Amino acid sequence: MKYELVIFDLDGTLMDTSKSITKTVNSAMEELGKKQYSINECVKFVGGGVSGLARNILGKEKYEDVTNEEMEKVIRKYYDIYFDYGVEPYEGIPDLLDFLEQNGVKKGIVTNKDHETALSAVNKKLSKWKFDGIFGSNEKEYPNKPNPYNVDKMAQNLNILKEKILFVGDMLVDVNTAKNAGIDIVYCKWGFGEVKGENGIDEDVKVSDVQEIIERIKGE
Repeated sequence: MKYELVIFDLDGTLMDTSKSITKTVNSAMEELGKKQYSINECVKFVGGGVSGLARNILGKEKYEDVTNEEMEKVIRKYYDIYFDYGVEPYEGIPDLLDFLEQNGVKKGIVTNKDHETALSAVNKKLSKWKFDGIFGSNEKEYPNKPNPYNVDKMAQNLNILKEKILFVGDMLVDVNTAKNAGIDIVYCKWGFGEVKGENGIDEDVKVSDVQEIIERIKGE
């Protein structure tokens, strides 16, 4: 195998959380007396965890009667309730995780989803597989992606060289995280980045299905 460790993003990469995000955002907006959004609109707000959702919504709507802190607090309340609402692994992800386990390739997760919520989501939806490290967002303790802090920490914990690590993500923040960490990246076209219409991602790092990821892990 070309790689000894594959580090995944969570939302938009391993799991389709678009329904969960939409339920969270619209529940928060209803409480705040604001407009409702479609799934595609909610996905476009993704980036930077809960604080990013609040920041991106306010950046679009320019609400003057709600502060960023107030919106973040309400979103977080519903985020904790609906973190697993309608959440399922993307097509082929179970096969990919099976392949990694069968071939002795280690697996990790680095996400900007709140750390405890990420652990709960993995425990509920991906408990069949063993992950060798899961790092979610804890902005009081360490920086979020694209800072490479958690990638570096996982590499050190598992004693794996950077050239033996592949990052699998679906957004520009993941591409930049891998770049900052000095590791290889694949960008999943089924994820949120494509919905957001992100630019600046090299075509040669994009993949359309899980089989392409398996081929890259094999070094084919």
